[in-house]
Amino acid sequence: MTDEISTRFKSELSSFYLLVLLNLVFGALAMAFGIQFVIASVLGLTGGQTTPEFRMITGVFSMVCFGLGISWVLSSAKILKGITGIRREFRHRTATATDETVTRGIVRMVAHYRENQKTIRTMILVCTLGGFCFLALGIMNSMEFFSGGFSSGRFVLNSYLLIPSALLTLAIALVSLLSSYYFLHFSRTWDLRQQETAKSEDILKKSMGIDKE
Repeated sequence: MTDEISTRFKSELSSFYLLVLLNLVFGALAMAFGIQFVIASVLGLTGGQTTPEFRMITGVFSMVCFGLGISWVLSSAKILKGITGIRREFRHRTATATDETVTRGIVRMVAHYRENQKTIRTMILVCTLGGFCFLALGIMNSMEFFSGGFSSGRFVLNSYLLIPSALLTLAIALVSLLSSYYFLHFSRTWDLRQQETAKSEDILKKSMGIDKE
């Protein structure tokens, strides 16, 4: 096995680990922002002069974001648990990994992906939906800032306090949509490798005279 394969596998492993870890963090932020917007919308604690209907719509999107955040965290934690064990074998290694170590890591990664294939596909859906929901929430938050300022003819402190919240909400939306893309790319790559592994298993069984059940 070439050093190129070893380096590429370790790079993919680290990238996927950081992607899942980032999603765990932003999933927790999604939960926090979701419940914050729910409370603010219900109690009318927003800085802008919004109507009850607008607050109701914001509250609905906030509840959806909170629910997606829970799913986001649970799915990320499940995937992270398995990937951490695989990555641990390569993390502190200074010398080039042996062919046996890399092969064992690839086999474990294929098995981990096969076991969590449905979870990863759920993550793609959750990240996509979460991205659009938080994008809508960020736009609504921005509308509150501008409506509050223009309706009164001036921007007050409460209006300015909406800016960091709107920016963070839009950041979560961006990370969510990017995560969806990278999870999809990862899924397609390991789908192909899983198919190659299945073909190799079939060839091995045929060469040993073992019929596939």
